[in-house]
Amino acid sequence: MMRLTTKPEAKARRAALIGHSLLATTAVLWGSSFISTRLIVGEVPPLLLGFLRGLLAVVVLGAVARWNRVPLRTGFGDWLPLALLGALGVGYFYLGLNLALQWTTAVTASLLSLPYPALTALAAWLFLRERLSLHQVVGIALAGAGATWLTLESAQDSVGGAWIGNLLVLSITVAWTVYTLIGRRILPRWSPLAATFHVMLSGTLLLAVGAGLEYLSGARPIWTSQTMLLTLYLGIVCTGIGYTFWNSGLRLVPAAAASVYMYLQPLTVLVLAIPVLGERPTPGTFAAGGLVLIGTALAARRTGGD
Repeated sequence: MMRLTTKPEAKARRAALIGHSLLATTAVLWGSSFISTRLIVGEVPPLLLGFLRGLLAVVVLGAVARWNRVPLRTGFGDWLPLALLGALGVGYFYLGLNLALQWTTAVTASLLSLPYPALTALAAWLFLRERLSLHQVVGIALAGAGATWLTLESAQDSVGGAWIGNLLVLSITVAWTVYTLIGRRILPRWSPLAATFHVMLSGTLLLAVGAGLEYLSGARPIWTSQTMLLTLYLGIVCTGIGYTFWNSGLRLVPAAAASVYMYLQPLTVLVLAIPVLGERPTPGTFAAGGLVLIGTALAARRTGGD
């Protein structure tokens, strides 16, 4: 006999469906940001682009916090650790990514930025004495081999300075790993929205200083309808709305299930990069990227016996 679904169960299912939809949308948005950045980074200086992206996101996050009546005030002493996270996860992340996409392809950049769970697991073992399971060790090895192969493979492409771009992407993956380890300890003190707002604000302030120095050095943007629209898209949609969607989705979906959506990002980049940017990944790129994906999945996996 078929059991009838109760109202609480139906409500929980609707909430889970909304959560999964928000997370999937965010992953697609973040994937499309690689394409948008690649299209305009040659016309908008990298520090200025990062600053504008962060500034627009701060406005969106502030508006969302006000709408939801989430308090954003914090003491200077409490703000300092959030500022450190902002320097790593916003300031250096956007600077490194914007610079990298001048020299490497969007597909390669998205794949090389993926294995931070493998690096996080390795760093947690080295510095926090967290135990590694066998499948995590295998995953770290596969992700490392795939990233190395991908770096060597794409460095032979026609994109000039691909070595520099690939190493920059790897460096921001390391920075995000450090961000994750530090964030584990200090982010739970604040609500997700308040923490994201202050992290974004502090990183944006750092980028503002860099953008000012960049301007004084003679770097000037070329504003066209495309560069303006894509800058607005990156700041408002990909960053401001994207982080809001992700935080909202995490409240409705378990973190382990949410992590699966990270694999939608490189898929989105691949689907868009070929028709929009004219990129043509080689068979070696697909094979190396596959190793990165499999290794990352294993390294990020948690089991009850671990």
